[in-house]
Amino acid sequence: MEELHEEELREEAPQKDEFTMKPRERRTQTVSPVSVFLGKIAAYFANIGKDVKWYYDIRLWSPLILLLLILALLPGKGKSETPAETTPETVAEIMETEPEVTQPPTVEPLNPRAEALARLADTVGAGRSDNVKTVIMWVAVNREEDRANGYGKDLLEEIARPSQWQGYDENASYTDHTYEIALEVLEIQASGALRPVDSDMLWFVLNDDGSITLRNMYAETATQKWRTKTVK
Repeated sequence: MEELHEEELREEAPQKDEFTMKPRERRTQTVSPVSVFLGKIAAYFANIGKDVKWYYDIRLWSPLILLLLILALLPGKGKSETPAETTPETVAEIMETEPEVTQPPTVEPLNPRAEALARLADTVGAGRSDNVKTVIMWVAVNREEDRANGYGKDLLEEIARPSQWQGYDENASYTDHTYEIALEVLEIQASGALRPVDSDMLWFVLNDDGSITLRNMYAETATQKWRTKTVK
């Protein structure tokens, strides 16, 4: 009986060769490039600080540097510089800051000959017309040029000759208008233009009516009469 039971057990027990289980085949999963890239980044950040300090690692700053280079190379619009508007206040400030340069007015130097003639005419012919004053000046000019009657000195010396001009004051003032007349007289003398008074008229008399009488002689003689000319 025992042998029969063992044979039954042998028949019921499966044979290892026939029923050996094969191992399961694993399916190969396809990995996307994005997953690979993210995995590398995760591994990179996991290793930061182990060998090199993270703020010295050029690999950490390379994306930022690359971004800055890209932004620098992008074409940008140039800033248009608008000129500053000049307001009245700005002009006033500029005028205030500029130093004021004051130049003295150009004053033409006075002609001493014209001064002497003007002083002679305004003192001797005081209160009389411009024509009378002009004649007095020409008498002084004629005396400067005369050589036959004891004159012929320089104009200033002839005017300053004592006892020659009734009422003359060398310290008196003269007007600008009379000075201008004296300049015209000297200009006519220098240019040789036509004179209003003959060159031999060396003497004169002031009349009560405001006129002046010119003479070519100091006094008449028995044989020679003077020539006169009266001007108002």
